[in-house]
Amino acid sequence: MKISVIIPCFNNADHIEETLSSVQNQTFPDWECMIVDDGSTDNSKAIINSFCQSDGRFRYLERPADLLKGANSCRNYGVKECSGTHIIFLDADDLLSTDCLEIRNSAKRDEDLLVFSTAHFTESIKEATPFISGLNLNLSPINYRDMFLGYWIPWHISSGLWERSFFEKIGGFDISQQRFQDVELHARALSTPILKFKIDFSHGYSSYYRKSSFHTKIGLEKRRFILDQGFLYAKKLKSLLKPQDFIKSEGLFIYLLFRFEEVFTPADVKEVKRLFQTDAEENGKSYLKGDLAVMVTIFDKVLSVPNRFRKYLSYIIYRKFRFTQSKRLNS
Repeated sequence: MKISVIIPCFNNADHIEETLSSVQNQTFPDWECMIVDDGSTDNSKAIINSFCQSDGRFRYLERPADLLKGANSCRNYGVKECSGTHIIFLDADDLLSTDCLEIRNSAKRDEDLLVFSTAHFTESIKEATPFISGLNLNLSPINYRDMFLGYWIPWHISSGLWERSFFEKIGGFDISQQRFQDVELHARALSTPILKFKIDFSHGYSSYYRKSSFHTKIGLEKRRFILDQGFLYAKKLKSLLKPQDFIKSEGLFIYLLFRFEEVFTPADVKEVKRLFQTDAEENGKSYLKGDLAVMVTIFDKVLSVPNRFRKYLSYIIYRKFRFTQSKRLNS
């Protein structure tokens, strides 16, 4: 079995050397690493090329100009150009444990998707903590899909070992989805009938996700963009899922209302209500209920303009919902 590690890169000069070193130091030898540059303007290319020159298992690629800019295009292009039978997706600032590929190779049988344990860290993996704690490892693929639908994320994109043919069969990453793409991919994959799936956290952490202060530093324009991407994803779910499954995405909307409260407009509230409206033949009843209904009412009828008190209320509801949601989904 040959494993291809696919890394999209855009101006990651600060971390790409550490990331590539974590790949190069693998105890399992039969791998290749495809780094797909998305138009970097920093020193990333020079750093990547130094690895390519010293180790032929590294390949530097540039995203073709006719492909839409973004990490998803880069990932799909990397898969298209790779020679491995199995795929690991790694971001340009994340890390693999030295035995990551050996662990995943030895655990692999005939699964379409095999999931392993990931930790997150800020500066050093010596301070790493679990990406998620207390995850029930004995649920069905649909149960895990429902976690992704509700935006209670059970694992990171680097946690998976993908059968290449399966990844290609389900269509790869959606290039129109520039945010929420990992969630969308997993929700789609886990909805596949007769999915060969296994989750194995018995080996400890095999990948490390670097946390950032992204959401605390972005301005209103960027927040608006991410919120729009959230609605794009939600509309896609609405078109693909049965109503009884779509309502499982309430956690996504509670997250959007809280996290992007500063840019959430009356038109956005109206769109949430529309998405949760039933078909006309069902008398136009709404699926809105519980904490989501409360939050929508606050944004619609009580505090229609962004302010600190609305942010505080949305945070309280978000935390309450997450507490009850984790118990419900993880049992």
